[in-house]
Formats: sequence, structure tokens, C-alpha cells
Amino acid sequence: MASDQHKQLATIIKETHSRLRNDCRIYGPKEAWNRHVARTDDLQKYAVSMQELATAHWDNINLKPKENTYCRISWIKNRCYEYFMNGGKEKFIEREINIAKKNNINSNENSSVLNVIPELTNEHHDGDIFKQIKLLDVGSCYNPFGDDDNFDVTAVDLAPYSDRVLQCDFLNVIIGSMTIISNDTPTILELGRDSFDVCVFSLLLEYFPCPEQRYLCCEKAYNLLKNNGILFIITPDSKHVGANAKIMKSWRFVLAKLGFMRIYYEKLRHIHCMCFRKCINKNVALRWTMLQTFPSNDILFESITKIYIPQDIQIDKTCEKKSDITYEAEELLNGFLELPQVINE
Repeated sequence: MASDQHKQLATIIKETHSRLRNDCRIYGPKEAWNRHVARTDDLQKYAVSMQELATAHWDNINLKPKENTYCRISWIKNRCYEYFMNGGKEKFIEREINIAKKNNINSNENSSVLNVIPELTNEHHDGDIFKQIKLLDVGSCYNPFGDDDNFDVTAVDLAPYSDRVLQCDFLNVIIGSMTIISNDTPTILELGRDSFDVCVFSLLLEYFPCPEQRYLCCEKAYNLLKNNGILFIITPDSKHVGANAKIMKSWRFVLAKLGFMRIYYEKLRHIHCMCFRKCINKNVALRWTMLQTFPSNDILFESITKIYIPQDIQIDKTCEKKSDITYEAEELLNGFLELPQVINE
């Protein structure tokens, strides 16, 4: 059971989300975001609340090891180790090649895919030349990946709590030829295209008040990742695994249209944990979308530039009416339970 202080901190987070969504309805997404970014005192209060919840409260949650429950940070790290250090990357490259060959998908591109396999195998299995995994953590707050030597972390947040995190408005950041940090302040001026192995959106997308903004973030992640790079999306959901399965499928559909293939998925107690790989051959990812059938006039699948969450949509096939649902404090608490504490696995 959450303590009163725990609930008060979560309420600060909930109210921040709620106000942003209300502003979005009144002023539109762009102006609402500009107003949100300008509230620097409120953003700092939000950052402090998130850090306090994660380190002082959630660390003390009694998670039973026998339930095989993992925190979100452990889940991401384990998938990274599996993918980059234990042959996962090579396995999925080979799978992509096989799908392309079997379905005659742009066969002229397959040779370029094949040529990278020996190089990747040597790079990631020879301990003498192993390289750190270059990871971009968006909405990092206090850089929970920074203590792991396997990662070269660029941690960014709209309002960082820690000095190990760089200030960055990811929604509006410029994508250029390289990552540029201000000489005057710890602020990201540009992020380098095709320069990261991993991009992490942990409890991030639901922060944004409209589906188009969530999509824009995913599109930016695609452009920032190298070929074969992976995008982690962690999103809260306290319901059973099937309750929001349709919405999760719509995420997979939209991201496949971008060129991502989902390679790992697990529903933990209060969160969905997803990992998507940036295919070398985008048409391999697109093939999955062509095999799907959806009900007509289904708002979740009508646009390939929108990512919906349960809290901002009520499916109404006649008028596509948006609901006024926002996070309840207790639901938000449950959604954020799996945070970066270290537990026995």
C-alpha cells in the first residue's frame, strides 16, 4: 500500500500530466508544449518528485523474487546484453535476411546485409575489441544506466534532476551530423543522426499529450539509431496482459511502418516492456503490417503518424470523440512501480 507521501509525490506527477493535456485541448499541442516548457519551476518540482519516488519509495517496495519480477532498468539491461553481447544481434540480422529472401523483398539489398555479419560477430564476441553500447536515455531524470561500464550513456531530460543528465527538449531537438553540447550550459544543441546503438523511452511517451507528438519522438529515435539499433519503450499498464493488447498492437503497427521490427516483449506487473529493432531493409518490417487485418474505421490503425494511449482516447467510430480521461494517482503509482531498484532475479 502506498504511503501518503508516496501518493502526494505521484499526485504532483499526475497533475503535471493533467494540466499539459488540458492545455493541449485548449491551445493545441504546439502551444501547450511551449507553455509547459516555460514552467521551469514546475518542471523542477516534477523532476524532484520522480527522483524521490524512485530512490526513496520504490526502492523499498517488497517485490517477491519468486514472482520473477524485474525492474524496468534490469529488463532493459538484460535485453541489451542478450542482443549486443550474446549473439542476439546476429540472430536477428540472419532472420531479416531469411525473411527478405523468402519473400523476395528487395533482393538487391540482401548482399549489403550479409556483408555486415562477420564484422558484427567479431566486434561483439571478441572481448579485446568490444565497444561500449552507445545508449541515449530520453527522459532520464537522474541517469540510472550511467553506472554500468557496458554503456556509453547520453542521458537527457527536459528538466534534469542530476548533473549527470543533459537538458534537452527531445520533441524539438535538432538532428544533425553529430551530437553537440553547449559550452555554456549542460544542454544538448543537436543529436547525431545514425549515431546510437540504443534509444530508451522509459515511461516517456505517455508524458506527451497528443498522439502526433508521441509518433514524432519515435520517428526521431529511428533517425538517431544506427541500422540494427534498438528502441526500448516502457509504458505503464496495471491491467492484465490482454486488456490493452489492441493498443499495443497499434504501436507495433505504426512503428513497423517506420521500419522497426518488435523483437522482445514482456508484460510485467504494471508495465509493458517492448524492444524494437531498426531493420536494415525497411521493407522487412513493413511486411508484417501487410499481413494484418483490422476492423474498418478503427481509429487506432487509421493513421500511421499517431500513437495512442488508453488515457487519451475513447474509440468512437462515428465521431472519433476523444475522452477526458487522465491518470488517477493510484493508477499512476501502479504504472511506475517497476523503477530502477536492484532486486534479486
